[in-house]
Amino acid sequence: MMRKYKVIIGLLLFISILTSCNSKENEVFSYGKVKNNKVDHIHGLGYINGGSDFVIATHFGLYRYGKDGWKEANSQKHDYMGFQTVREGFFSSGHPEQGSKYKNPLGLIKSIDKGASFEQLAFYGELDFHYLAAGYDSNTIYVLTENPIEGMKRGLHYSTDEGASWTEAAMNGFNSNNISNLSAHPTRKELIAIGSKDGIFVSDDYGQSFQSMNDTKMITYVTLNETAGYYTNFNENTVYLKSFLYDSNEEINIQLPIDLKMDPITFIAVNPESQKEIVIVTNNNNIYITKDEGLSWDKLASNGELAK
Repeated sequence: MMRKYKVIIGLLLFISILTSCNSKENEVFSYGKVKNNKVDHIHGLGYINGGSDFVIATHFGLYRYGKDGWKEANSQKHDYMGFQTVREGFFSSGHPEQGSKYKNPLGLIKSIDKGASFEQLAFYGELDFHYLAAGYDSNTIYVLTENPIEGMKRGLHYSTDEGASWTEAAMNGFNSNNISNLSAHPTRKELIAIGSKDGIFVSDDYGQSFQSMNDTKMITYVTLNETAGYYTNFNENTVYLKSFLYDSNEEINIQLPIDLKMDPITFIAVNPESQKEIVIVTNNNNIYITKDEGLSWDKLASNGELAK
């Protein structure tokens, strides 16, 4: 009789272990407690799925910040490159995590469930886009190809059907060899801006021709919203953040945290539902947020270490 109980107990223990293993393998995607609060290689920033939370894309997956502070994605820890949020979710490129079933590189992908899954739209296993922009509401995609393949030459290309077809852009008037980022207008499919060492270049014909926006140099990031935009640049002593309007030459300096003098801004995100809320990421992986367009700032990460 005792032996029978031992067999049953052993069987129950085996089933429990097996269930536990299967549960881990089939773990439901979620944002939960931060297990690794030191991030490096931030590749993107933006407000996700039309909500009030923003996400950073890193070398090892996604992190989300909201009213409860930082949360870390528990799976899909891919190296997201060219990460661009839109109202439906996000577009990205990059490389799969170690041991993943996905091909390397990821090509152009889209997620509508905050990163739980994604669809391979184009160039799966062929291209990795470091320079990618997407209209927040239009979903028009612009990519800059550095390594040409059959079907896509080196240079700027755009798609209005989420990667099903592509058109090459001539880039007439663009004259810089050092690009910081691409930014697509939220709704106007034809409007794109490029930040560069030699200034901001704007096109209103899908990148066929560009004009310089102003005389400012050393642009490290530019972002467009519905009626205006923000850009950041730096000189030897100071980092600047400025807002501008499309129909005016007026620019406004946004007050920055005092410790940014030697730490250029690499990403800017503006809350689409609250234009005075701005998040910035710096070259040293410091992250700040303002909800009053620079009158006050809160620091959310110091040298890549996320605030608790």
